[in-house]
Amino acid sequence: MSDILKNNLDLIKKDNPNLVKKILNVKESARTIELKTNLAGEYNLYIDGIAVHSISNAQKEANEILKNLPHNSNISIHVIYGLGLGYLLDEFSQNASGTIIIFEDDIELLRIVLEIVDFSEIFKRKNIYITSDYKEFREALDKSFRYRAKLSVSTLDYYYFQKKEKYENFSKEVKRLFVMLDHNYAFQVNQIYAFLKFTILKLYTKVKSPLINSYENYLKNKPAIIVSAGPSLSKNIDVLKKYKDNAYIFCVGTALKTLLKNGITPDFLHVIEKSNTTVHFNVPETKDMILVCEPYTHYTVFDYPFKNIIMTAAEETDSSRWFLDILGEKLINFETKGTVSYHALYTAKFLGCNPIILIGQDLAYSDGHCYAKGSAFEDLECVFDESIQKYKIVPKDFEGYKNAYYSPLNISDEEKTEKLNAALEKFNSELVTVRGQNGEMLPTSAAYSLFIEYIKEFGLKFNKDYKLINSSQGGAQIDGFENTSLKTALNQYAQTLIDKSEIAKDKFTVNRDLKSIIKKLKKEIESIQEITPFFIKGKEYIDIVGKELEKHNKYTKKAALNMQKASALYVNVTNNFTAHKRILRMVTMKEHCDITYLMKTNTLGENLDLKSAKAFYEAFKEFFFYCHDKFTWITCYLEITIKNLESSQNESSNTKS
Repeated sequence: MSDILKNNLDLIKKDNPNLVKKILNVKESARTIELKTNLAGEYNLYIDGIAVHSISNAQKEANEILKNLPHNSNISIHVIYGLGLGYLLDEFSQNASGTIIIFEDDIELLRIVLEIVDFSEIFKRKNIYITSDYKEFREALDKSFRYRAKLSVSTLDYYYFQKKEKYENFSKEVKRLFVMLDHNYAFQVNQIYAFLKFTILKLYTKVKSPLINSYENYLKNKPAIIVSAGPSLSKNIDVLKKYKDNAYIFCVGTALKTLLKNGITPDFLHVIEKSNTTVHFNVPETKDMILVCEPYTHYTVFDYPFKNIIMTAAEETDSSRWFLDILGEKLINFETKGTVSYHALYTAKFLGCNPIILIGQDLAYSDGHCYAKGSAFEDLECVFDESIQKYKIVPKDFEGYKNAYYSPLNISDEEKTEKLNAALEKFNSELVTVRGQNGEMLPTSAAYSLFIEYIKEFGLKFNKDYKLINSSQGGAQIDGFENTSLKTALNQYAQTLIDKSEIAKDKFTVNRDLKSIIKKLKKEIESIQEITPFFIKGKEYIDIVGKELEKHNKYTKKAALNMQKASALYVNVTNNFTAHKRILRMVTMKEHCDITYLMKTNTLGENLDLKSAKAFYEAFKEFFFYCHDKFTWITCYLEITIKNLESSQNESSNTKS
């Protein structure tokens, strides 16, 4: 092994040891790979007689690609497809801001290049990753992704023309992964406080319910049907009714009324929404179902009688980790992706069900229908508007739909109209098209298109160990699942009756240490009380900044001084408090990320322009004022929870005595 190769591999190994193993296993290549000089006297790489870099000026070629980047900042993630001799990587490493990820799946070529080009100075940088397959790339992308990150994908003409199909597939996959990460990250950042708040509300009820942790493979090799509210549910309701006792039925809230109207009571009802969705399940039949929900599920769901309740705690949310810490339980690998259908799917997988069959998971508006008949949204339809040459969502009966859907809300008719119009406007602004099971393009929502990607990822990950079937015929294509009619699937895999009388009967007695939980909650209040004075002081500093900007309409020295004090206080709070305490971090996450984003795109100093000064002022104002208010509310919620747990503890003691 040459010294150059050894130096390169030693540095690559720190982030990607798997790639190093692959490179070291390379045997001699049968291809013709040559080095020649181009017109500028630069070395050029020739593969089977074709030049990889420009034959006139490789450096200029790389520089032109850099200049045409759509963005180049500290939050940029630049992906380079194909390494070549590294001219493009060298240009980016010197002049591109943010993170650089190289993707080169030609391991033979990679070994040759790493033998002759010393990249050690470049590979020493923490913002540069080199990958050779999708798994390695995903790991690098996960590591480098930041709040509000922006993506660019670049390549040389050689790779674009010689590997056009591979490059286009790669580019498409990268953008898909990026959209998923961006959605997940933004969702967590923007919603984390709400997650925490709803986790604490009625916590005294949740701690008495068992976690799904105890039920891994509890229904091993039992058939499962995941029922969602797509149009295909209506088309298959008679088949489902016939086989309802031959498989376990996992139902999302929006599909429940459709099932009940057809004499089908699901075994599991899934509700994970933070909003009040009782319009879907305010029925007496809930007493015959097991509720499966997240700690952050809206508190109203716990007012209804259920046969039993199983709590899941998805690893995606900090609030779940906090919940488990309070209970003294371990985190397990469980996901929701923020969608109740995925939550039901993952629950069935965790319980060991096999096969797992999807119905009503159309995730597209086929035949003009948005939802199944009998669901709360059945009166919405997707029609093609000839005047604007676009699909749009409309209710068949505006007034009827408005009154039916918004009846639980104690608001005026005018406010209901405003809400419905706003909802329809949002629906229609997000309409996109996706590939159907027959190859046709179908209208759907942007959210549904993202859910397709989540379920596709699930399918591709688990279809080797589980029989995964999509019976939502006429809907979107979901790779990783076999497209089979519900009748065929159930006739093959659900021929015998299942005795469901003993579902989890022996595992629903939960004895938690309430004394320990109360002690932990009181510690959380103490942490909030400890950090509160810093926020009060920060409010004073930032209030002065605001008055200076308003009075003088410029960034005065007094404003700059107090902005620096607020910034220093923010750094102190972040480094010494929120970084070490989960509950503090959750309350301040959104505001912290906004400030971090500003600091990555601006330099905070005395010479700030007025626009940037106002942006920092608003960000720090949100941090110190709004977070202070949120801490007050969280303290209140915790105190109510403690009071209820202490009452429960006393009742338990009196009963025993």
